[in-house]
Amino acid sequence: MKTPIKYKVLGVMSGTSLDGLDIAFCEFEKGRKGWSFKSEIGETIKYSKQWVNKLSTAPFASAEEFEKLHYEFGEYVGNACKRFSKKHNLGSVDFISSHGHTIFHQPERRFTFQLGSGVAIHHTSGLPVICDFRSEDVLKGGEGAPLVPVGDHHLFATYDVCLNIGGIANLS
Repeated sequence: MKTPIKYKVLGVMSGTSLDGLDIAFCEFEKGRKGWSFKSEIGETIKYSKQWVNKLSTAPFASAEEFEKLHYEFGEYVGNACKRFSKKHNLGSVDFISSHGHTIFHQPERRFTFQLGSGVAIHHTSGLPVICDFRSEDVLKGGEGAPLVPVGDHHLFATYDVCLNIGGIANLS
């Protein structure tokens, strides 16, 4: 039997509700029967009034201010991941999976932007970063949610229906 593939991941995302930065520590494993996962720890780190203001006004920033904010938010995420890891004594984490904070999401016009530079997250946290999940899907004509069907297929194959309760509830 082949050795199972295992990943310890910090998943990070920020929603349009601006309630805070969501961080979850999950373990994924691919064995003989396919993929499985455990969601070990999760929390929302409430945004300060300053971050709520920065994120809510980002679409109106100059190009220079926007680029600066992209890196600042990446550093914020990287530092939040470091604090989360230390707080929960996580030890070894394989990578950070960062959704970012969606700005300018217009799939009908074939563009979207996820604020929070992956390079800045990596530089600040010291961990590999996987990010910018939406862009290719939108460019190919999708709505920018490419992980939902993949996750449903590999992680929830035994269920008939999955209910995703996010900004808009949907079934798959």
